[in-house]
Amino acid sequence: MDIVTQGTDSFTYEFRGAQLAVRLRSAASFVQMLEPIQGALYIDITALSHHIWAPILRTALQRDIPIRVIYIEPETYQQSPAGLEGEIFDLSERIMGVAAIPGFASLGDDDDRVCFVPMLGFEGRRTAYILEQVQPKGDNIVPVVGLPGFRPEFPFYTLQANARILKETQAWKNVVYAAANNPFSAFDILVDIAGRNPDALIKIAPIGTKPHALGAFLYPLKTARRVEFVYDFPIRKANRTAGVGKVFVYRISEFMRNAA
Repeated sequence: MDIVTQGTDSFTYEFRGAQLAVRLRSAASFVQMLEPIQGALYIDITALSHHIWAPILRTALQRDIPIRVIYIEPETYQQSPAGLEGEIFDLSERIMGVAAIPGFASLGDDDDRVCFVPMLGFEGRRTAYILEQVQPKGDNIVPVVGLPGFRPEFPFYTLQANARILKETQAWKNVVYAAANNPFSAFDILVDIAGRNPDALIKIAPIGTKPHALGAFLYPLKTARRVEFVYDFPIRKANRTAGVGKVFVYRISEFMRNAA
């Protein structure tokens, strides 16, 4: 079962020689897609957009399908030729705009206290865009940085790319760290943040590493805590990465059974 195309409203996958479509806003479409699965489901999230793999993950967990998630670290990233502030690497062409992730409902929060958790990556302009849309209070912003990073210098690149925003909002005081390639570390960080903000709506922007995003999406599926995701749907550039680094296989079902 291979995903062939990824759209904003649907995607197509190939199964037994046929190409089939899944409507992203239809839970029944995801159920139908996973109906033939017998045994464990392996989801390679390396090249998939969040709005594709996150609802597949959710549906599989709801149906008690054993899940393994695969992620392959890139060896290198394409350097940004422009040298603009907040753009160390040349990763995205443009941003489509903030919208809900299918399967993860958006909640009204007009009268609620919000704890905003941006999971930071190399694209400071994406962080700035989302902050402009959310407009959280500075003392309620808790940025997550990948440390250790895929490579020793990567946490410094992340902080450099987001330096202006961290300084302007004073959120640098609240930065927390989770291993860049470990979704379970990111999950534990969210448990800690939520525990320190018991009355707040946790609003997460999963714009950093794919493993961090995986941990973020697992969090509301395991806990009863109120969570809202803020995602900007970037259009990724071709050839933005090169080479193959470490390959990870995350045993999701076991984690979900055993996590406190």
